[in-house]
Amino acid sequence: MGRLETQSNRRLNIVIAAGGTGGHLFPAQSLAFEMRKKHPNIEITFIGAGLKNNKYFDENLFEYIDIKSATPMKKHPVRMLKALFSIFVGILSCMKHLKRISPHLIISFGSFHTFPALFAGRLKNISMMVVELNVIPGRVNRLCSKWAQLSFVQFPCTAKHLKGQSICAHIPILHLNAPITQKGARRHFHLDPEIPTLLVFGGSQGARSINYFFCEALELLISRGLNLQVIHITGTHEGEALLRPFYEKRNILAYVKAFEEKMDYAWAAADLNISRAGAATLTELITFNVPSILIPYPYSTEGHQSKNAAYVVDAIHGGAIIEEKELSASILAETITDFLSGNKLATMREALHQFREKGKKRDLCSLILENT
Repeated sequence: MGRLETQSNRRLNIVIAAGGTGGHLFPAQSLAFEMRKKHPNIEITFIGAGLKNNKYFDENLFEYIDIKSATPMKKHPVRMLKALFSIFVGILSCMKHLKRISPHLIISFGSFHTFPALFAGRLKNISMMVVELNVIPGRVNRLCSKWAQLSFVQFPCTAKHLKGQSICAHIPILHLNAPITQKGARRHFHLDPEIPTLLVFGGSQGARSINYFFCEALELLISRGLNLQVIHITGTHEGEALLRPFYEKRNILAYVKAFEEKMDYAWAAADLNISRAGAATLTELITFNVPSILIPYPYSTEGHQSKNAAYVVDAIHGGAIIEEKELSASILAETITDFLSGNKLATMREALHQFREKGKKRDLCSLILENT
């Protein structure tokens, strides 16, 4: 009998510290689903600031505790003091809740939404593990890694920025369905199985600038005789209402939606992706081998999206970067045209495949359960 089978009989209480955007919450919930499958006697509680009414978190599926927290990196002294007070209140609340829950382990997905839970866990000497999906770790995970039993990363270069032992792990993807062919995925979205397909989305924070410049770029591409179809995830219902008529008026085959649960189908259908460069997006484009034009969110903490994008381009050779300040319809159109010419897409797909195969990793859930 394997160790996991032996352990599955004992009860486990796990706290997952996660909050904020989908980049943190999607992989955290994916992990929670996997843990439930592999360990039937597990209780999972999410703790983080802003979990209540968070559109990226399913309140009906997981127990959760919404706490106070804030980013203390404020230039204005009064705002900084208010942030520190929110963190202090959050820590006191977490101390009370952790005493009641008595978890065996706290798993950190980073960000100041989770710092009170992590600091309270440290004060109560609760075992901790860190999950860092960005190329360069955020401040909270950098700090907490020195308290952690283990840190898990998706890129080898990330480990040098963390304290203690780090392990490269395969990150689970939320709502991953059975494997589907590219043609099957296109049929799912009522698209033509044979027409080159672009996936456009702004990640969990949306991207009005991407929506705007892509539509202008698409008009340029269509005027040049390119036959394309689009899966466009707008990020907002307002964006969906604006963009659906745009495609209909021009008779462009398109699937337009504010949010899409079956993103695995969208990735499977795509020849080329145009998006932000959040950590969860990188996980998905590598998993599905989709060459990408990455437009980093310019206000991401410590510029981590630019560093994520640079890694895809320089280390993996799986895409291109256009910084937001350089973004225009003509530049985006030229980049798309360049990607679609010759063997570029095939070469990049192979590079993404080789990166994934070369770094064959154990899955995150098994690694955590084996070490708890």
